[in-house]
Parts: sequence; structure tokens; C-alpha cells
Amino acid sequence: MSKNFDILSFFPSLNKKAIIRTYLVIGWLLITLIAITEADVVSYDDVKYFFWIFPLLLPLMYLLYVNGMPTHFSKEEERRTILVLAFTFTCLVVTFFTVIFIRNI
Repeated sequence: MSKNFDILSFFPSLNKKAIIRTYLVIGWLLITLIAITEADVVSYDDVKYFFWIFPLLLPLMYLLYVNGMPTHFSKEEERRTILVLAFTFTCLVVTFFTVIFIRNI
């Protein structure tokens, strides 16, 4: 491999706001899938492919974010984005542990 080889050159340069919105959609979709699977609305076999795709999709989204167009957020917008991402992650963790505790009771 040459010194000029850069893995990020293979990825398109997208808007960082769009990538963050996609992260949020993926996070809430995962929360929803976990909840409806636990509530027996759907079986795991019906949605297992979505669960298999998420571990592959998140690193790809990170690479797209790193290679994204530099969007300068205002301080207020940056704070709001961090808060929404943290809230989504917290809801995901709470959903995950709730399912674990319900299954063990």
C-alpha cells in the first residue's frame, strides 16, 4: 500500500447534520425493535436481519461522519445535538436492561 492510501477517500462527503439525524433514526428504530420484540408483537425471526445490520451500520455511519463536510454548529445547536444523542443512548440502555430484567423474572 502506498503512503497516500486513505480509507476515507472511498466514502462520500455528506452533511454532518444529516448523518447525525440518521444516527438518531437508527437508534430509535433499534429501541422500537427491541420493545416490540419483547412485547411479542413480532417474533425475533421476523426482525433478526435488522438486528444483524445495526452492528455493521454504526461503524459505517461513524466513517461517514468523520469524512463529512465540516458543518459549524452554533453553541446552542451543538448542545442540543449532544443532549438528543445522549437521551437516545440512555433510552437504548434503559430498554436493553429492562428487557434483560423482564426475561429474568
